[in-house]
Amino acid sequence: MSIGIICAMKSELEVLKTELNLVEVLIASPWSVYTSEDNKVVAVIGGVGKVSAAASLSYLLSSFDIEKIIGVGVAGGIAEDLLVGDVIICSEAMQYDMDVTAFGYEPGMIPGLRLAIFEANSKLVDAAMTAANFAQIDVTIRKGRVLSGDKFIASVEGSKLRQTFSGDCVDMETAAWAHVAHLYKVPWVGIRSISDQADGEAPQNFTEFLEHAVCNMSMIITHLLRLV
Repeated sequence: MSIGIICAMKSELEVLKTELNLVEVLIASPWSVYTSEDNKVVAVIGGVGKVSAAASLSYLLSSFDIEKIIGVGVAGGIAEDLLVGDVIICSEAMQYDMDVTAFGYEPGMIPGLRLAIFEANSKLVDAAMTAANFAQIDVTIRKGRVLSGDKFIASVEGSKLRQTFSGDCVDMETAAWAHVAHLYKVPWVGIRSISDQADGEAPQNFTEFLEHAVCNMSMIITHLLRLV
């Protein structure tokens, strides 16, 4: 069985491709798929947004023998104390733009599942925290809740989401990965490095600090793979 790694953008996998010696698999697929030499790791670049996230992870889980999922990438920080380069080990994920409150559901709750918050696998979360200690990166690393939606948050919306849903960071994929992992009954964890602070300067900061954020996240994942 293999460990599945999924991200949204090519840039989020670049460091890990080198560190893990990942080689692209030439198969008929809408997505770029990579494997390690021992096939312990299968990685896919799934695309930006919740639909791409769900579709690519569903493909990964139905096409390969995956026992665990690690969702990786960058995120916007909405907790006041988070800085660029800090890392959130995603212990919970929620779709902040899921809104069926007109029918009596709580904000974020998904009809049918009656779930609003998807919890990551506790053993994977603990292992990720241990890996973070081994990585010895001089940044804040902590467990937290990621809020996902189909919008790049770049204004005061970030603080509003923080107040409404008690999230630590925002992205466009993790909750969709968590949703699919829940349906397939596969344990998951997300690791997100802060590339911007989801404010009015987020687009400029995202581009400027992307590489720094990816390096921090990748160091933790490299250690995590030795523990799981």
